[in-house]
Amino acid sequence: MSGRENAEFKNALRDIASHAHSLDSPFDRVRCAEWVRKLISLPDDNLETAKVRNEYAQLLRIQVRNRLIHGPFGSSPPDSHIGLCSLPEALGAMIGHQIPFLPRTGRIQPVLHHKSPDGRAYISAKQIPGGGVFVYMAVSPDGLE
Repeated sequence: MSGRENAEFKNALRDIASHAHSLDSPFDRVRCAEWVRKLISLPDDNLETAKVRNEYAQLLRIQVRNRLIHGPFGSSPPDSHIGLCSLPEALGAMIGHQIPFLPRTGRIQPVLHHKSPDGRAYISAKQIPGGGVFVYMAVSPDGLE
């Protein structure tokens, strides 16, 4: 687990804490606290979970600074023992519920993703609906972090 993701998360939490009191609605302040508790409870032992946690924290940070909680934060977070789906998945599902004629979205997940132990290479492959595979590969002489 990278220290950069943890530092980014801690900075977002500090910013949320310093601006949460300015939310107009007491319900929004409670919901904000619930989401912060949920995000803190997520394990940070792998990079994917940390990235999902940071995506939610950054969006909550923006919303709290603008003094308006909406989107996935409009309701309470899922149960504490359930992890969060990625933010794009959650937003896609939310839009799908609001616009009924859009096709339903499924889980967004690569078929394969792997980072080399030294951090110099990354490969991800995802199946394209209707046939085919999308492959992304990155190589760096200095490492990806």
